[in-house]
Amino acid sequence: MEYGRDTGRKRLLYSKLSDRIYQYIKEEHLSPGDRLPGERKLAADWKVSRPSLREAIRELENQGIVRVEVGKGTFVTDYVEGRQLSINLALKNFLELFEIKTVLERYSLEKAIPNISEEKLKELEDMAVQMDAVAAKGIMPKEMDHQFHRSISESYGNQELANLVCNMIEMYETFDNDLYGYFEDKDFDYLPILLQTFPYHLEMVRMMKERNVEEALKRFDKIVALDLEIYGQIK
Repeated sequence: MEYGRDTGRKRLLYSKLSDRIYQYIKEEHLSPGDRLPGERKLAADWKVSRPSLREAIRELENQGIVRVEVGKGTFVTDYVEGRQLSINLALKNFLELFEIKTVLERYSLEKAIPNISEEKLKELEDMAVQMDAVAAKGIMPKEMDHQFHRSISESYGNQELANLVCNMIEMYETFDNDLYGYFEDKDFDYLPILLQTFPYHLEMVRMMKERNVEEALKRFDKIVALDLEIYGQIK
């Protein structure tokens, strides 16, 4: 059954469409009170289904960017100008996704530790050592980090759960650049905080090798706490 994967893909589609509508509002210089083109036209122009477009509009309505008047159409509200609003829209989806991903990853980690093979542990340790070395040079080993977390989820042996987590990591990656790009305009350097997570990755694997579930989970929680320290800076 692919329910989790399909649901994630639909959510990502709605989010992307919401961003596209928002960009349309900006590019067309629509003002508060201006009416957007009808759903039929937008769906045809962008080659998407009307139900998907409707869900995207609903997300924007929940954010206060547009209002829908039955029988009249969709209108731009008196929303806050600038990139901040776009970031806030992405952030809502991102943080919800991050929360779910964290819960599922933590569960997978807890269940995997007692039975994970020594070969897999060696593979994870090698990855953690490499990431720690790269991070020590002030470089973010982003792709390796995502692969590390995929590998842990797959180690549990529940393929459906692993598919769901991996799909969420893919969606998480689509938000990464936008959210970290947000900090480029702010007086906040997120990189040193991110780099602090990598010694905990290595410690976590070494606790896994000792089959110490409690201590491994503590390291995982420290990684999550540092991530949240960064995301909490977005207002």
